[in-house]
Order: sequence, then structure tokens, then C-alpha cells
Amino acid sequence: MSWILGLVGALLGLIIADATREGFGLVAGALLGALLGMAWRTRRRIAELEKRLARVEVLARRPAVAAAQGLPDDAAAAHAAAPAAPVAPAAPGFGEAAPAPAMAGAPVTPAVPPLATATPAAGPAPARAPQPPPIPAEPTPRTTWSNEPQEPDVFEKALGVVKGWLFEGNVPVKLGVLVLLFGVAAAIKYAADAGWLTMPIEFRLAGIAAAAIAGLVWGLRRAPEQPAFGLSLQGGAIGVLLLVVFAAFRNYEVLGAMPAFAMIVILVAGASVLAVKQDAPALAVLGFIGGYLAPVLLSTGTGDHVALFGYYAVLNAAVFAIAWHKPWRALNLVGFLFTFLIGGLWGAKYYTPEKFATVEPFLVLFFLFYVSIPVLYALAGRARNGKVDGTLLFGTPLLAFPMQVGLLGDDRMGLAFSAVFVAGIYAGLAAWAQRNARLRDLAQSAAGIGVVFATLAIPLALTAQWTSAAWALQGVGMAWLGLRQDRRLVRWMGLLLLVLAAGAWVVSLFDYSPDIQERFLLNGHALNLTLLTLAWMAASWLYHRAGKAVALQVLLFLGGLFWWSLLGLREIEVNLSPRFDALYYGGFALVTAVLAALLRGPMAWPRLSWPLAASVVLMLPLSLASQDHYDVTLFDAPLAMWWLVLALALPTLAALREPFSRLLSVAHIAWLMALAAAAGITLMRVLGDEGGLADGWLLPAVMAPLAALFALAWTQPRLAGWPVADAFPRWRTAWLAIAGIGLGLAWVLGNFLPGDSSPLPWLPLLNPLELSLLLGLVVAAAALRSHGDQHRLGALAWAGAALFLLTLAVLRACHQLAALPWSPEILGETLAQASLTVAWCVAGVTAWVLGSRRRDRALWWLGAALLGVVLLKLLVVDRQFVGNIAGIVSFLVVGLLLIIVGRIAPTPPRSE
Repeated sequence: MSWILGLVGALLGLIIADATREGFGLVAGALLGALLGMAWRTRRRIAELEKRLARVEVLARRPAVAAAQGLPDDAAAAHAAAPAAPVAPAAPGFGEAAPAPAMAGAPVTPAVPPLATATPAAGPAPARAPQPPPIPAEPTPRTTWSNEPQEPDVFEKALGVVKGWLFEGNVPVKLGVLVLLFGVAAAIKYAADAGWLTMPIEFRLAGIAAAAIAGLVWGLRRAPEQPAFGLSLQGGAIGVLLLVVFAAFRNYEVLGAMPAFAMIVILVAGASVLAVKQDAPALAVLGFIGGYLAPVLLSTGTGDHVALFGYYAVLNAAVFAIAWHKPWRALNLVGFLFTFLIGGLWGAKYYTPEKFATVEPFLVLFFLFYVSIPVLYALAGRARNGKVDGTLLFGTPLLAFPMQVGLLGDDRMGLAFSAVFVAGIYAGLAAWAQRNARLRDLAQSAAGIGVVFATLAIPLALTAQWTSAAWALQGVGMAWLGLRQDRRLVRWMGLLLLVLAAGAWVVSLFDYSPDIQERFLLNGHALNLTLLTLAWMAASWLYHRAGKAVALQVLLFLGGLFWWSLLGLREIEVNLSPRFDALYYGGFALVTAVLAALLRGPMAWPRLSWPLAASVVLMLPLSLASQDHYDVTLFDAPLAMWWLVLALALPTLAALREPFSRLLSVAHIAWLMALAAAAGITLMRVLGDEGGLADGWLLPAVMAPLAALFALAWTQPRLAGWPVADAFPRWRTAWLAIAGIGLGLAWVLGNFLPGDSSPLPWLPLLNPLELSLLLGLVVAAAALRSHGDQHRLGALAWAGAALFLLTLAVLRACHQLAALPWSPEILGETLAQASLTVAWCVAGVTAWVLGSRRRDRALWWLGAALLGVVLLKLLVVDRQFVGNIAGIVSFLVVGLLLIIVGRIAPTPPRSE
């Protein structure tokens, strides 16, 4: 190794050095090469010694491991002596590293610790005199070696490349060619400097060509015995001949264009024949590279494109013929790249529409050549499943079709037919390859390309709107095929088509003219959105049935709901009157709920509960939005259709029971709220706008339907829960709580109303508003009585609500009977303050007396607290009204009541 690198270094040093230092370059290059070889050899030697030392340490540690596991000494010794190797005469101390062997190749003996020596076979062990403990030796540092191979560094990789070139294959020929190149270059340089090469250029080129021919003949003769040597000489000779022809034409103008072209064709044909005969793909690649470059190198800029492409057709036919017999992928790639690269460059520079008739046939021919060659390549493979040349199979249409676009320009129908033609070619290839089990991958690839170009033909031939529809159907079809055959690429292509279909629909909006008269649901946009809905929903259902990609299922399903909603919104906005659009939206929601209810069970698709529940939930805001038209109520046409919509929506909830959906409770409660709101608001508008009733009637009217549904769910749950009465108990408490909160808020709001009872006269506590408020207190009391109230917090809250109602009822009476203003200023009136004082005092006395009679200490203290508030009010508020009758009356009444209560129940009752 060292002498070879020294020789190479000497040659490099001699070439690099100038004329005055050639000796120094020779010696320095030789020394550097030799040193490099010695360094590489030393590095390999050190690596081998490190591995041997690591194995020695592993053998030395085995007795210690055995002792740690509790084995006897003789077992440990046997374990240590297991390898068949001679025992060293002396062993180092336990824990010390064994010395490295002195000579390469000498047997390696493991170091055996003293504890592992054998004991006598018989007789008791003699008693040993106590010995002083040994002085511990300083631990010897130990180097840990890893037995795992390490990745070579950059230096080793570079040496490996040099070694592979120098020592693999025909090494002498490689070195000889290298030295010969250096020698020939130096000789030519010397001869040129000396003026020896002054002969005519024709003789010089002829001499080089003769030498190349001689080398070619020599290579042919040596190829049977030494293939690498012979083929190397042949390739070099053909390359030299091609360069000679090119130089003779381009640089020295010795040859004309046609003779030079003919010679290159002959050389290329000869190289092809030699390559096939000797099974030498490199030789064929070299020859065809020269053949493809010949028209470019020999071109004068005035050539005929028909001749150019005809010549390339002959070359490609030769490539096809070779591919029929030899699976030489490199040659196929050379022909493919040069054909389309040079053809594309020519087209970009020289093509005009007048040349279409003479260029198009060649483009089709080249396309068919390189569609067929991958088939031959797959058939020539020996594997069970023939290899697919993806570069040619996919690259051919990707390069040929853009060239076709350049030839046809703006002819969209021509491009569409071209895409259909390409799709048909690949579809036919896929159908043919499907019959051969070895061409399975080829068939799948060709089918995918055919689908892509069929997809591409659609937007070329159709408008964006119909392109969207076609892509949607094609996308769901490919998703179905990909899931059925478990082919991920096909599924992804289907999903991509669905997305492209959505984009095409967006593009179609730019071509929409609002002046075009459309029929409701019978128009292109409606059909397009319907197909998008069906495609996205179908894709989601296919993935659901296959049990794949749950997140993708949800996205596709939501996408389908989006297109469905967009369909309904657009048709209503464009084709129907905007005055009653909320009713139309409600009808669309009903259609959605009915379809989801009908399909959920047969399709075994629980996710359809989403649109069903959402449609029922939307009934509430849509019904409220319909009430904006104050001249029409839900009892008038066409809004009276709302009752039919709500009635038909209720049975759809039964579809959510099997399989049970958690959205059933939400949908049912939303339906009850929608019914209560629609009926209550309609009743309020009928009584107020058409009946002329005052505000005291309106709140009871608007809350009556909700109160009725609350009472029905409380007393008759099976009737209130129809048609899901069997599941209604699960959310009955939630409904009662929601309805109760609504009624409670309405009750609080009702206390702040003036409570006019027109056309009837207003009577205290007997007017519609206060009767409904009292009814609310009675229902709350009944609810408290039916449920345990251990800490009496509910009773205390009820008492506060009763006092609140009493206070506002007194103020309302002052407003109605004394014409005081119904505003916060009423609290500054003497009559209002005196009435509150008397009313609170009566309430306090009543609670005091009842607490005493019933032995209810809490009620008694509640009355006492209220009376204390009355006394505080007298001192703080009412004393400023003592100068008038009302203030005097309040003081007198409070005093008399306190006297009476003191006579009846002066002390709190004992707690029992």
C-alpha cells in the first residue's frame, strides 16, 4: 500500500511542480504518499490491538462476576478456565489490566486472579496463621473499550474511496490509464513547446483517430478474456472518436455538417451494437450521449426541425429496441432526458403555431416510446413483482403534457381531448397490466396517472361549476377504492380531489351573474352544492365504516354539513322572500332533522345525531326571529306553519334513542324551550296587539306555556317526555331546573311591573299580575313541602320572596289607587312609606303570633326581626312624616299592633 501511494504521490508531485523544481516535487510527492500509506497501516494495526485488549479484559472479569454471584472458588476457576487457551505463568493482581501481547499474532492468554487457582483435591485444609491485612495497592486506571463498531471518520472514508478505486476491479488497467493520461498530457505539452506538432491539422486528427481505432480493436480482442480491460478501452476509444469528429467540424472546419453527422450516427450505432453484444450498458450510455449531443454540437442554427426530431425518433427507436432485450435503466433515462430537454429548448426558442402539424406527431411518438419503455423494464425484472421505473412512468406525462399545452395554446377543448387521450393510454395500460401478477405495481401506478389526467380533463372541458361537481364524484370514488383496496395513495388522491372540488366551486362564484333567473333548487349551484355535500358525507361514512382516521371522519363530516347548510342558506336567500326567511330556515332545519333521523339507523352512523340535534336546537332562535314581524303572529299565515314544523321535529328525536345519543337530552330540552317560547310570545302578542290588554296580562300570558310544560313534567313525566318518555327521567330534573329558573326570573321581573289590568278594574291582589305572582309563591311552597328542608334555608328564602312581593304589591297599590308615579320617586311619598310601615308591621305581627301558636321559634324570631326593622324605619324614615295624617296613622297602627302582640305572645316559644 505504501509503495503504491508513494508512486502516485511522485507522479502528482512531478506534474504539479514547475520546471525548476521537478526533482523536489518527485521526491516530496513520493515521501508524502509513502507516509500516508504508513499512517493508514498503523491506524489499522492500533484498531486491531484495541479490539484484542478489549477481549482480554472481558475474559479477566469473568471470575469476579462468578464470585459476586456466589459460585465456589473451583467453579469460578473452571468458569475462568473455560476458554481453551494456555495459562499464563504469572497473573497480575486482581483488578489490574493484563499486559498487551508483545508480538502480533501471538496467542492471547487471559489473566487469572489468585483467587481462581485450584485447591488440593483431598484432605482438610491446613490451618493458616493469621496474617496482617495486605496493604491496599493504588488502583490502576483502567481503560474501558467498547466492542461495538464505530463509524469511520472522514479520513477513513476518504482512504476507503481511494482504496476502492485502486484495489477493486482491474487495478493495473486503472493505474495504467491514470499514468498514461499524465504521460500523454506531459508529452503533448512538451511536443507543443518544442514545436514538433506543426503538421497539418488533418494529419493530427487522423493520427488521433487511428490511435483510437487501434485502442478500440485492442479492446474488442481483449474483452472476451478480460472484460473490464476491454470495455474500458472500447469506451475510451469511442469517446475519443466522437471528440475528434466534433473538433474536426466545430473547431477546425475540416468536416462538413452532414459528413460529421453521419460519422456520429455510425459511431453511436456501432457503440450500441457492441454494448448489446457484450452486455455493456456503460458503453451504450456513452454512445447514446454522443448521439443525442451530435445535432446540438454540430448545429449551425439553420437546420430542419423535422430532420432533428426524425433523427431523435431513430435514436429513441434504438433505445426502445435495446430496452426490449436489456433492462438498462441508465440508457432509458439518458434517452428520456435528452429527448425532452432538447425538444423543450427547441420549442421555447423556435416553435410557432404554423409548425404544429410537423411537431405534434413527434411529441406523440416520443410520448408513446417512453410510456412503453417502463413496461419493458418491469417485464425484464426477475423479481416476483416487477420493478417500476417511476422516473419514466410519471415523468413522461409530466413533461410531455406541458409541451402539448405549449403547442395548443388557448385551445381548451384540444387540451381536454389531449388529457383524455393520456388518461385513456394509462387506463388501458393499467387494465392490461392488471392481468399479470408481476405487474401489480405498474398497474396501480398507471391507474393513478390515468385518474389524474381524467381529472385534469374536466376543468379543461367544463366550467368551474361542473368541474367542482365532477371532481367531487371522482374524489369520493377514489376514496372508496383506496379504502377497499387499502391503498393509502389512492385515498389521499381522493381527499385531494374533494378539496379541489371545493376550490372549483369558489372559483365558479366569480362567473355568477345575479341577473340570471334561477329556479328554486333546480339550478347549477344547487346541484353542485348537493354533490359536494354527498361526496364529503359519503367519504366520512366510508372512513367510519372502515374504522380509520377518526379525526378525518369528523373533518369530512363537518365539511359535508357546511356544504349542506350553504345549500339551504343560498337557495333561501336567492330564491325566496327575505321577509319570512326565519320560517324558511326552520323548514330547512326540519328537513335536515328528518333526513338525519331516517338515515341514522339504516346507515349505522351515530354521527348523524349531530345535525339532528343541531336542527332541533336551532328551532328556538329561528322561532324567536320569526316574531320580529309584529303585524303577523304565529297564528297567522304563513308563520302558522311553525306549529307544523315544531310538531314534525318532535318525532325525529326518537331516532336518537337507538343507539342512545347524549345529544338527545339537549335536543329534547331545546324543543320544549322552543315550544314554550313560540307559544308564549305568540299568546302575548295576540293579547297585547290584537286584544288590547294591559301589561298586567302580558307577563302571565307569555309565561303560561312554560309554566304548563313545567307542571306537566312535574306531575305527568311520561306525557311530557313523549316520544322519548322512557329516557326522559334522565334529564327531567334538568328540564325542571331550567324551566324553574325561567319562571323565577319572570316572577322577579313581574314584581317591577305596574300591573295594569285594563280593560278590567284594578283590585289589590286580585289583578292578573299579582294573582300569577301569588301562584308562583304557592307553587314554591308546595315544592318546599314536598322536599326536605332540614336547615330551613328554603323556607327562609321563601319568606324573603313573600316580603319582597308584599313590598312591591303595596307600592303597586299606591300607584294604582293613589296615582303615585311608578318609578323610584314613589319611595319619597308619605303615603307609600306609611303603607309600607303598616304592611311590614302586619306581616311581622302575623309571623310573631303564628310562631308563638305553632311553637315555631324560628318563625317567631323572624316576625320579631321584621318588627325591629319597622321600629328602625319609624325612627329613621317615618319620623319626618309625623306632621301629616299618613305618618301619624303609621305610628298609631304600629303601636297598637305591638300592644296586641305583646298581649298575645310576649316571649318566644320554647323550642321543641
